[in-house]
Amino acid sequence: YNKNILGDGQGCMKEEKNMKKRTISLMLVGAMVATMFAGCGNSEANTNASSTEAGKTGGAEAGNVSISFYTTETGKDDMFQELIADFEEKNPGITVEYIAAGDDQLQQWMALYSSNEGPTVSLMDPINIYENQERMRDLTNEPLIDNIEESALTTMTFDGKIYAVPGTAAGIGILYNKAVCDAAVGGDFDPSTIKTRSDLKDLFDKIEATGVAATCITGVNWSIGAHYLCQTYGAALGSTDERVAYVNSIISGETKEIDNDVFNGYMDTFDLLAEYNYNKADPLVGDVNMDAQALATGACGTWFMGDWAWTYLADVVEDGAEFGLLPIPHSDDASDVINQSIPTSYAKGYCVDASQNTEEQQEAGVKFIEYLTSDATAEQVMAKTCGQALPYKNADVTIESPLGLSTAGYISKGLTYDFYGTPNMCPSDIWYECGAYMCEYLAGACDRETLASEIDAYWQKQEAR
Repeated sequence: YNKNILGDGQGCMKEEKNMKKRTISLMLVGAMVATMFAGCGNSEANTNASSTEAGKTGGAEAGNVSISFYTTETGKDDMFQELIADFEEKNPGITVEYIAAGDDQLQQWMALYSSNEGPTVSLMDPINIYENQERMRDLTNEPLIDNIEESALTTMTFDGKIYAVPGTAAGIGILYNKAVCDAAVGGDFDPSTIKTRSDLKDLFDKIEATGVAATCITGVNWSIGAHYLCQTYGAALGSTDERVAYVNSIISGETKEIDNDVFNGYMDTFDLLAEYNYNKADPLVGDVNMDAQALATGACGTWFMGDWAWTYLADVVEDGAEFGLLPIPHSDDASDVINQSIPTSYAKGYCVDASQNTEEQQEAGVKFIEYLTSDATAEQVMAKTCGQALPYKNADVTIESPLGLSTAGYISKGLTYDFYGTPNMCPSDIWYECGAYMCEYLAGACDRETLASEIDAYWQKQEAR
């Protein structure tokens, strides 16, 4: 997913030129992967033999073990270094080398493997773990799994085996400024009253009656090409198997998007958002900070985005201002629980390398992940820094972001579904390719039938899921 298909938000929100550079890098790396992995056999065996000896001695003192941790989550270096220091203090004998990622994150990861220095623990996008699962340790029977919310493991499970543990949960939907909505409804706005597209339109009309723009769309490919469009392949289609079957039917040419009720339902809602868009005069302006300012100051009442947007809102909102998250209703069926649920993205997962790390290092890596996902100090640090919900059963943390709190509320009520369903559901370039088509549609440069046919053509170039 791109940096991620949904990403944690922060990774997606880089300048467009960096996204294009990353896309090119990913394409080049993809071409390298098969060749590189095919030639690793003997050299890995020799490396493992030598690293086993190193693991036994542990460097200066016998009994010590050194492991490495690589993360593709940028902007969190201070947080992870703080957590590593706490982990090492609580686990004497284990030393963790921190490897920070640059712009070409996947390429850097592959380069480490090419040098037989595969990180012990990596925090990667699910699609990267899926594509490299033969290298990873099966975590299915590790005790740490018992503390993970079951719904958060879908994306990390391949062929019945769990290869990674999710990091934070990112909620996606329509952000709302409660003060604006309170004024619109003439009282205390209750987000649970929005259960259908008609309910949403009614709210928009009431907001506009107060002289405020009802909603806002940031016209960029990663937002509407991944976060919005990919909902049409989500839980509204049914189970993960049903979702995969639908995508495969498009790939085979058996099904066309324009004939699918779920696709048309979400596009009807997208049309509604476009009609009331704060950026209607210039729909592709694509300025996240400007849109955050508009929501924060009450120039618009709602904004299609995700809870990671608190990064942009926190410094511009007034003290005491309240914000939350609304689901995207795809129909007028008030009994449809999907209309009342939000998709959550577990955009990063902790995995343990089993191909270039000794058994002792792997066990230390598992212990490090267990610390990150169950230790009270670690959970609190992550909740404070990331401002997002944690999919861990024992998590008793203070989430300072009201948007993260809103996502946590949906999780606690069972009103969420895994955005991915399976890590290879949506190709890694869908945000870039189909995002361009969605931008054309938003700008009025094509009609829905043209959009649907362009998306069909994109899918028909893909392999079956």
